[in-house]
Amino acid sequence: MTFTLPDLPYAHDALAPYMSKETLEFHHDKHHQAYVTNGNNLLKGTEFEGKSLEEIVKGSFGKNAALFNNAGQHYNHLHFWNWMKPNGGGDKLPGRLAKKIDEDLGGLDKFKADFA
Repeated sequence: MTFTLPDLPYAHDALAPYMSKETLEFHHDKHHQAYVTNGNNLLKGTEFEGKSLEEIVKGSFGKNAALFNNAGQHYNHLHFWNWMKPNGGGDKLPGRLAKKIDEDLGGLDKFKADFA
């Protein structure tokens, strides 16, 4: 498999004001692209050519640290872009998580204040 940089599922400025257009351009277009480029270069001539990304990450662990790092970071970033969305976030949490935050941390507002 060859690593490829996916298009973002939203515009570069869609996450403002939480992530600026410039930050998103750098993180996606340069940072993630570097993992793709380096991963492809490190993949050449290895036993992992032609394998899925998941197989590369699992198989390179403990055997090829540089390939593992770049493949793992590429994998992480593929998910990262999809975890965010315009107008996302907020205070809506799944029920069990909200209950535990209330019980253990004094509620979401207190948790946010303490965390900050």
